[in-house]
Amino acid sequence: MTTAPPFGRSIVDAQLGLAAVRRARTTGINELRRQLEDALSKAHAFRDPDLTAEATQRRRAELTTAARTRAAAELDRIERETRTAAEQVRAHADRATTPAYRDASEQLLAETRQGRAWERARALLDAGRTPRDIIEGADLDTLHALRAELPTYLSAQHTKPQGLAGAEFTEPDPARILRDLDRARVDLLPKEQGAALRARLDLDAIEPGLRETLAGLRREVDGTADSSNGLRSAIAARLADQDAGALPAA
Repeated sequence: MTTAPPFGRSIVDAQLGLAAVRRARTTGINELRRQLEDALSKAHAFRDPDLTAEATQRRRAELTTAARTRAAAELDRIERETRTAAEQVRAHADRATTPAYRDASEQLLAETRQGRAWERARALLDAGRTPRDIIEGADLDTLHALRAELPTYLSAQHTKPQGLAGAEFTEPDPARILRDLDRARVDLLPKEQGAALRARLDLDAIEPGLRETLAGLRREVDGTADSSNGLRSAIAARLADQDAGALPAA
C-alpha cells in the first residue's frame, strides 16, 4: 500500500510544478520559437553549388520538414510536462485544503459553525450586500461557508426566463468570486495549507495565457500560422491573463 508523501515534501513538489509551468511560458516557449525560426531560415537559405535548382528545392523542403518535426516533438514535450506539473499543483492543493477532522464531534462542530456563518452571510446578501462586501474582513468559517453555498445562491438569483427571452440566458459564472474567496482564505489558513492554495491560485492565473501561447506556437510549428498569428496569440494570451486575474484590465 502506498502512502502520501510528507506535507513538506508535497508543498516543495507543488512549488516545483508551478515553477515548471512559469518557466515554460517565460523561457521554454520563446526558446523553441527562436530555434524554429533559425532552422526555417537556414532551410530557406540553403544552397549547394553541386545541386540543381530542383534538387536544391527538394533539400530545402526536407530541411523545413525536419525543422518542423523537431519543433513539434519539443512542443509536445513542453505541453506534456506543463500538464503534469499543473496536475501536481492542483492535486496537492486539493489534498491540503480538504478538511481533516480528528473525529465526528470535531466535524460536527465545524459544520455547525459554518452553517451559522452562512445564515448570517445570506441575511446580508438578501439585504443587498454584495459578496465582496462580505468577503472583506470575513473569518475563515464564513469564507468556507461562502465557498460552499454562494454558487448555488447566486444561480438562484438569476432564474432562466421563459420563452424566447430564455434563448440568450447564460448561467452566472462564479469563477471570479470563488477566486476572490480563495485569495482571502490564503491569508487565514494554516501556513502550509495557505501556501498550497496560493500555488494553485498562481497556476490558475498563468495557465490560461499559457494555453493561448502554446496554441499560437503550434500553428507556427505546423505551418498553418498566418501573418497575424503572433499578434493574435499575444492578444489572446493577454485577455486570458486578464480574465484569470493575472493582469489588471487595461
